[in-house]
Amino acid sequence: MTTLVSPFFADMMLWLMYLMIGAAVVVTAYSVWHGLRTTRKGDDIVNRVPAGRIGWLVILGLVVCLVVTFLLGSTSPVVSNGESFTDRFWLKVTDMFIYSSIVLIAGCFVSAIISRFRS
Repeated sequence: MTTLVSPFFADMMLWLMYLMIGAAVVVTAYSVWHGLRTTRKGDDIVNRVPAGRIGWLVILGLVVCLVVTFLLGSTSPVVSNGESFTDRFWLKVTDMFIYSSIVLIAGCFVSAIISRFRS
């Protein structure tokens, strides 16, 4: 039977990943705080474009996308490196991130194509 061996720098890579996730959370929290602090009531319409409404619709769309893809996520066990993963919550969260990434990337392509042909 084959034994699975951990890569040489696995621990270092895991700690680097934790550091990057922590940095991303801090930068996101600061950006939200700064955006809420500097937003004024008169900034909703810029050059006859309802920027405030578009911003809220983007946030709402992201939340709806995350909720729908979480609900559509699979809970069937996954076998990786000979170990079975059966935690239903984390299986659904993993599928949520995969499906949401696909939806958001497709949305970027569609919006780029639409804006290219729209003058």
